[in-house]
Amino acid sequence: MSETPKIITGWRTRFIRGRVQWFVFAEAFRLFHSPLQALSEMKKLRDLRNRVHGSTVTSKYVRTGKQFFWDTDYCGFPSKNLKHLIHNEFLRNGRAGINGSGKRPELQTLIWGITNRCPLSCNHCYEWDNIAQKDRLELDALKKILAIFKVNGIRHIQFSGGEPLARFDDLVELIREASPSMDCWLLTSGFGLTRDKASALKDAGLTGANISLDHWDAELHNSFRNNAKSFAMATEAVRNCLDAGIIPSLSLCATREFVTEENLMKYAALAKNMGVLFIRILEPRAIGKFSFQNVTLENQQVEILSEFAKRMNADPIYQAFPIVSFIGSYQRKIGCFGGGIRYVYADPNGDVHACPFCRGKMGNLLEEPFGEIIEKLKKVGCHQFKNYA
Repeated sequence: MSETPKIITGWRTRFIRGRVQWFVFAEAFRLFHSPLQALSEMKKLRDLRNRVHGSTVTSKYVRTGKQFFWDTDYCGFPSKNLKHLIHNEFLRNGRAGINGSGKRPELQTLIWGITNRCPLSCNHCYEWDNIAQKDRLELDALKKILAIFKVNGIRHIQFSGGEPLARFDDLVELIREASPSMDCWLLTSGFGLTRDKASALKDAGLTGANISLDHWDAELHNSFRNNAKSFAMATEAVRNCLDAGIIPSLSLCATREFVTEENLMKYAALAKNMGVLFIRILEPRAIGKFSFQNVTLENQQVEILSEFAKRMNADPIYQAFPIVSFIGSYQRKIGCFGGGIRYVYADPNGDVHACPFCRGKMGNLLEEPFGEIIEKLKKVGCHQFKNYA
């Protein structure tokens, strides 16, 4: 049986931070051949981190096997995949190229819908216009798309849908082919994620699973997902991931009706008791099933979410709680990392969009060169926030 992933806190985090810093310095020195320049470039990355997360140091990590994680959207440490991502961060924050190479940074993350099918009918579904009873792309076509991602240097992939578990055998095959050259994560409702399936996904190379849970109250979550078993499926999926050695993360769509201090604290307590290690907070957007609805959070609610994430990650009282990520916080501070800057979204038909919430086909991966699609995405950018250049 695989080792159960867990939170690491206390003095051990200082030791891990030191190892991470040395890891980054070694890569910087290898690229710049000067200790002073390496330290200067590292300072640029530290300044960027401080702008995104504040000046607080990382106070907890998630350990699985011999690797450590501080975010579901970043590769594990230590790994070749993380080294590749760090290399690209130096490219972005330094000159146009390293040592006159002129090389341009590659994408970090791909969010990839691999199926049009989904057994649920969630109120906020961003893929609603593409949901169907039958997949449009066969496995061979998906493998061709995966090969494009590999060639273009993507090292972090999040398998989505529809519901990717509705295409389980193909999902396992794609994960097996993607890893270990990519860190593989799953975006799922938890539908049918049995112990045997979790074990098969782990064996194929799955790192973690972002499991959708949109309320601490089972009835309210089930109502939001329009399925009376949705809450039970999500909680069972967490247990089975832990048993298989897969990092469990909860993905919360924080609606206007949900965002209060009381709800967030009850949600965090539930996640901790379940053994969840990360919480990802996403904002509702007026696309898909939410099209033409006023779902935008109020400024006060955005502030509540930002402070909640900061408190969970930095306050010693909450050291045993999951690491919380609220993407909307840094999007408002420095801009969006999507739109071909660090990540993109490819839907189940092979069409590429700025992100799952900024819809607008910029090209099809089976019909147009990847580089041309990315350049078009960069010109359009995020629909709601400025792009971080």
